[in-house]
Amino acid sequence: MRIRPFLLAAALLTVEAAADSSDCRICDKHLLPQPQQLIPGRKYARDRRADILHVKLDVTPDFAKRTVSGTATLRFKPIALPLEKLELDAVDLNINTITADGAQVAEHQVTGDKLIVNFAKAVAPDAEVTMSVTYSAKPEHGLYFRTPEMGYKAGDTQVWSQGEAEEHRFWFPSYDYPNERFTSEVICHVPKGMQAVSNGRLQSEKPGKDGLVTFHWLQDKPHVNYLIALAAGHFHRLEDKAGGLPLALLVPPSHKAQAANAFTDTGKIIEFYQKETGVPFAWDKYYQVYCLDFIAGGMENTSCTFEAADMLFNSDTEELRSLHELDAHETAHQWFGDLVTCRDWSHLWLNEGFATYYTILYEEQKRGTDAMKYALWQEAQQVFQANDTRPIVWRDYGDPMQQFDSRAYPKGAWVLHMLRSQLGADLYRRCIRTYLERHRNGIVRTEDLQDVIEEVSGLSFDQFFDQWLFHGGVPELKIDYAWDPGTKQAKITVRQTQKLSEQVRLFRVPLPVGFALPGQKEMLRFKADVSKEAEDFYFPLPAQPELVRIDPDYTVLTKVSFTPPGPMLDKQLQADVIGRLLAVGMLGDRHIDKLGKVLREDAFHAVRSEAARALAKIAEPEARAALMAGSSGQKDARVRRAVVQGLAMLNTAESQKTLWDMAQSEKNPDILAVIIDSWGARPGDAEVAKALRAQLSGTSFNHALQIAAIRALRAQDDETALGEILARVQSLNDLRGRDAGTAFDAIAFLARRPTNEQRNAVREFLSSKLTDPRSSWRAASARALGTLRDPRALAVLEPMLAGGGARIDPVREAAAKAVQDIRAGLESPADLKKLWDRVQQLQKQAEEQQNELETLKKKAQPTAAEKKAGR
Repeated sequence: MRIRPFLLAAALLTVEAAADSSDCRICDKHLLPQPQQLIPGRKYARDRRADILHVKLDVTPDFAKRTVSGTATLRFKPIALPLEKLELDAVDLNINTITADGAQVAEHQVTGDKLIVNFAKAVAPDAEVTMSVTYSAKPEHGLYFRTPEMGYKAGDTQVWSQGEAEEHRFWFPSYDYPNERFTSEVICHVPKGMQAVSNGRLQSEKPGKDGLVTFHWLQDKPHVNYLIALAAGHFHRLEDKAGGLPLALLVPPSHKAQAANAFTDTGKIIEFYQKETGVPFAWDKYYQVYCLDFIAGGMENTSCTFEAADMLFNSDTEELRSLHELDAHETAHQWFGDLVTCRDWSHLWLNEGFATYYTILYEEQKRGTDAMKYALWQEAQQVFQANDTRPIVWRDYGDPMQQFDSRAYPKGAWVLHMLRSQLGADLYRRCIRTYLERHRNGIVRTEDLQDVIEEVSGLSFDQFFDQWLFHGGVPELKIDYAWDPGTKQAKITVRQTQKLSEQVRLFRVPLPVGFALPGQKEMLRFKADVSKEAEDFYFPLPAQPELVRIDPDYTVLTKVSFTPPGPMLDKQLQADVIGRLLAVGMLGDRHIDKLGKVLREDAFHAVRSEAARALAKIAEPEARAALMAGSSGQKDARVRRAVVQGLAMLNTAESQKTLWDMAQSEKNPDILAVIIDSWGARPGDAEVAKALRAQLSGTSFNHALQIAAIRALRAQDDETALGEILARVQSLNDLRGRDAGTAFDAIAFLARRPTNEQRNAVREFLSSKLTDPRSSWRAASARALGTLRDPRALAVLEPMLAGGGARIDPVREAAAKAVQDIRAGLESPADLKKLWDRVQQLQKQAEEQQNELETLKKKAQPTAAEKKAGR
């Protein structure tokens, strides 16, 4: 699964839960809190009392009611001991009947999270049972409807599943845990004109009852429960082949024009991975389905990946957007995560770290070594930014989704890169091929990978796995250099400065050191075996080096503090891409001319972009001039955007004029949106005000420019624009979740003053969205009511706080935060006490109502005698 980049970045910076399904980037899930302290209660793999052989789902979604009904049939046999009962994961399912072939069902019990089926006689270990459960549900998780009643275009109606981590229990009874594999089939009945896609091969498509069409899919290769998939609805479809493998891409019909941009690399990626791993693609087809308001960037269901439709793009965004990274990540999962799957969530990195690293390897295949190293650089920055000292293999999580963070993705990828660097590419490939072939169609632990690597290579990796996988942190190295002309020795002093703890120890790393000598093209390379808190290393050289590089080939995940002395920095500006990126970061206000030259002339876009950012941070007149001079002639949109962002940071009359002039000719909507955002710093400018109103009333793909104009007007705190913004927001019923959050917050902010005449209208509009079928909109409106700070909103927010359980509900969390913000704006202690008493009263009433409901449910369940009598 791929979490979209902006979500992953947010996860590193906040412990607040995100609003919902539509707020997630590339790669994978709901954004959940990432606690830094250990949580009591270690998590281990479940017991497997029964071996589930096959799961068959026969379901009918009701799009108007957003419900699903059907029959789940499980074929299983006990593993070692007689089985008196079978426990299945099931949440909020209405169980109608349960029948079994090969066993007699005595009774069943429905708890808050389980369906427990008791057998009249224990099932013997060698006996096979086929059990069918008919049920219905209106799922809040696991299966998501996108319908006209929810504000989506009628022609885009769809429903799709999302199982990872443990979400399928909300729409069918199952063994919802990753240490069990089985074959599966999905039969889905949908209205004529719709398509239904699932795992495996299409067995049939034929007319059914009540004017419905029945699609029957069979996955005859075993996989874990969360990889079961269902997507049904209206789709525009493209087809292709990778060798003999059928490929297809399905998008909402409204995104037909963007479909081809998402399908450019799929076949090439599959061919590359087959060659790189030495293992052929394992499944019968590979489809990609783009889903509206998907809760992740993508999800790697076997043979059919689901991805976020809001990541589709027009070609006018130039180099700023591409889906080949998302495509490569999810396709890599077809090997790593699907063909072999982590046995429990503590080993998640075996899924996500591999998918992230093989995306980087494809980047090298597609764009070259510089692009591959820059991708590694970006992943390393995420690790450093997170500063997470928990181990990658960590069992103290509260919810499985807490594992989907920087440890599993970028740090996991770097672990593999370090292994590949130490083993060499060819030996590494042999290890990975052996790992995949040995554990094919199985579940794996981190130790399984270590065993294969040690067996194939003959080398011990105990220490490597212990410090990188079972302990946390990264080595932070402060390095000093000195040259002794008498002995002709270079001295490197290395100090490990990371804060040591039970989780973070001193590291032992083979640290490469390189020296460039005068007149020699090739750098002399050595390795320093770093293992102590502080130590010196000496390297005999024929002459004083022109340049000293720490880890010149970029093979170790270390946070290095090292500044080359004097002229070495100039030499490093001519080195490889990582050397140049590091050098740009070291150039300060004494080297503005050099930064300007890098911005104008460096061959790689990321280095030029870093130079633009560095000049913006200096903010002196010479730096501003260099940045504005570098704005012309930048054909690469990535650099152009960095320049625009830098000019926006400066916020001077000269930079504002430059941005205004650029806006008149800029065709890239992503860059134009950055310029429009910058106008938020220009209140009272009549020309800007006119331009913002024009953008507000205009049109653009995904309303990107309209949202930028709303952000700018909010930044200006321009109350006179509130009426126009409110009217525009009310007319945009197809905003993506995060954009709804931006728009709702803006109108609330502009109406926050009690004297504002439109405050009531804003409150009423936001209150009406608290019941919107889209949970992202409900959470967005709750947060915006907190921004509005109108005490009258408490009447609708307070009842939302009652109930709930251990599971994080982003809407309820948003409402709680809003209530807190509103209370903070009240001055009277008496008012605060009155509000608190009211909240407690509402919570008590909700608990009583919940108890009454549970009692009624129990009374409604027939007794065993009544069941036997057929009542």
